[in-house]
Parts: sequence; C-alpha cells; structure tokens
Amino acid sequence: MSAAEVAVFSDIHGNYEAFRACFEYCTSRGIDHYLCLGDYVTDCPDTEKTMELVYILRDYFHARFIRGNREEYLLDYRNRGETGWHDGSASGTLLHTYEHLTKQDLFFFEKLPICDVWEEGGYPPITICHGTPEVSNGLMFRGKRTTKRILTACKTPVLLHGHHHEQEAYVERGKLCLNPGSVGVPWHHGGKAQFAILRCTGGEWVEELIQLEYDREAEFRSFAESGLSSRAPAWAAATMHTLRTGIDQNQAVMLRATQLCRREQGRADWPDIPEKYWAQALMEYRIDLAGRPIAK
Repeated sequence: MSAAEVAVFSDIHGNYEAFRACFEYCTSRGIDHYLCLGDYVTDCPDTEKTMELVYILRDYFHARFIRGNREEYLLDYRNRGETGWHDGSASGTLLHTYEHLTKQDLFFFEKLPICDVWEEGGYPPITICHGTPEVSNGLMFRGKRTTKRILTACKTPVLLHGHHHEQEAYVERGKLCLNPGSVGVPWHHGGKAQFAILRCTGGEWVEELIQLEYDREAEFRSFAESGLSSRAPAWAAATMHTLRTGIDQNQAVMLRATQLCRREQGRADWPDIPEKYWAQALMEYRIDLAGRPIAK
C-alpha cells in the first residue's frame, strides 16, 4: 500500500450520484484501497452506472467486494426461473434492477463471498461482511448478545459490516466494530451519503466517519426518467423521502400497506399488495410521490 488509508463503502443501492461523490472524495485524498460491503444495487434506479463504477474500482484500484442480501435476492430470482416479481411497490424496484443487470453482473455477484478477511501490506487484518460473518442479512447492533458473540469469535482486531444503515463505530470485546453507514440510502445526518475511512496509526486502525453532500436533485430526476417511480410508486417515494431527510420509513410504509390489505381482504400475500393500500400508507406517513414530506 502506498498509504495506510482504506475507504469502506456499503449499501450503495443503485444511487450513482452518491456513489460517484464518495468515490471522487476518496480519489482526491489519494486513496486507492477500497473495501465494499455489498448491496450495490436495488432501491435507487442507476443500476448500469453503479455497476460500471463498481468495475472501475475492481479493475483499476485495490478493491475487495462482499455479497449483500440484495445481490442474493437477485440471484435467487434468476435461480427460480425469474418468477414471483412484478411491477408494483412490493417488488417493482427489484424487478427493475434485475432487468437492468447483465449476465456479467450476476456472475460477478455469484462469485462474491459473504465474509472475507482483508490482509495487505503488513497492516492489521480486517474481517469484512455485509450483515454478519454468518449470513448476509444478519444484524449487528452495539451491545446486543449476537454482536458480542460474533466479536468474541472474530480473529481480527477489526470487523466491518453494513446492512442496517446506522453509521457507527465502537469497541466491543477488544475489537473495533464499524458500520460505515449507507452510501446510497443513508439514515440520519440530513440524508448525506455516508462511508468510512480507516487509517493505520501506530499499528492500529483508527476510523473516520464521513457524511458527504451530493447531487440529490440529479438522483431524483433519475427516479422519474428511468421509470422506476412508475413501476414501484410508493416504494420509490419512501426511498426518495429517505434521501431527502435521512428518515427511513420504507419498512413502516410496507408493514402498514400489508396491514391495510389484510384488514380489508382477509389476507396479504407478498408481493400482491394492491397499490391502493400502499397509497394510503404513504398518506398516513405524510409522504408525497416525490418523497417530499407533506406538511400538516
């Protein structure tokens, strides 16, 4: 390594504008080592451009990649014969993403591990995963029993993970545990893109948590121009609301739409949740179709 700095990206979710801004910030600092923790696509519309930048990192920089749970969803859809998804707020974003992937992209995802150990240049090794070292959709939170168990078993002084979009760093069981936050669908900090930079000082890794502004208006235009806002209206609106505010309501809107469907129809079979229930859930959470908060 030419310098003891490593950038950590996670949960890009197809937000090319945020991804590009974070990448350009890192190159301006001379960083050429990257650890990428999965969920490269889905939710935001820029699948092709995001994957192009992923391949630039792979081919021209020192980058290591992990598979996220969203990549696993896409591979599972292919493996089950491309059935079960359709346009609509429940699965429209997943279908939109899948239709904009190439065979090369799916092959790339398939070859990625869900956990790896990064060792280079004599620096202390780092364990990298998306959810937990065991499963891509596992959750690690500060102080929780599962987190303590995982960190006790971890053989490296640092463990990096993403999946939930809470940017945080803490020491547990003598290990640094770091979630760099989400590049593409960031929580908190007013919706600024989030990532981390690790710097080795005195034989130890020290974290710098970054929150970065980017061209959000360009990303909002892409939702409309790509057709994603039409294919998955409520999910796209809730995602844009997160980009605007840093407040995540996607799961809450989904659960409310499901509840409304079950109450009226007696059942709710995902992804066959009629759009009227999604629209009602959006209104209850005071979000318009462009992701703007509706004033009381």
